[in-house]
Amino acid sequence: MFELIKRIKFALGKEIVKLVFWAEPAILEENNRRTIAQIKYCGKAVRLNGRIAIVQPQKLEIHDNVHIGDNAYIDARGGIVIDENTHISRNFVVHSANHRYEGDYLPYDETYEFKPITIERNVWIGTNVVVVPGVSIGEGAIIGAGAVVTQDVPSFAVFGNQPGRVIKFRDQTHYRCLDNAKAYSGAKGKPI
Repeated sequence: MFELIKRIKFALGKEIVKLVFWAEPAILEENNRRTIAQIKYCGKAVRLNGRIAIVQPQKLEIHDNVHIGDNAYIDARGGIVIDENTHISRNFVVHSANHRYEGDYLPYDETYEFKPITIERNVWIGTNVVVVPGVSIGEGAIIGAGAVVTQDVPSFAVFGNQPGRVIKFRDQTHYRCLDNAKAYSGAKGKPI
């Protein structure tokens, strides 16, 4: 009898796991649709893949053909603009607001400083990147995996390492040729 109960529990457990994994993508897609509906401006062919958390989506602008990978955390309280043809990989964290550490309490007080963030067009942001308040990332820049962006990144820069720094610049002639030809690639993701 004990063996029979054990087999039933095991079989039911497998089916419950299948049900959860089958339902999760549909739940995430629905949550992302609701999130997109609250965004200040959302262009065409925007893809949010997986779990995305957005604080104050009313202060976020996402332009055409933007892909944001799984497990992104976007704090848009200070305002964030993500321009067209930008690819953001998984585990992206961006804050446009921060506690005031020179306020009336330690380690920080309950007030915030809000600083807008701009990510220009055709930017590629690697996995596990953190962007702090007030930063601008220029057109065509590439941000390497694991970078912490604490300063403005010039257009066409390849930015990475720890601490983050400009490593080199992209070939602007080649870049302009591709841009003029509208040769944009997209991530494999279903538009919402």
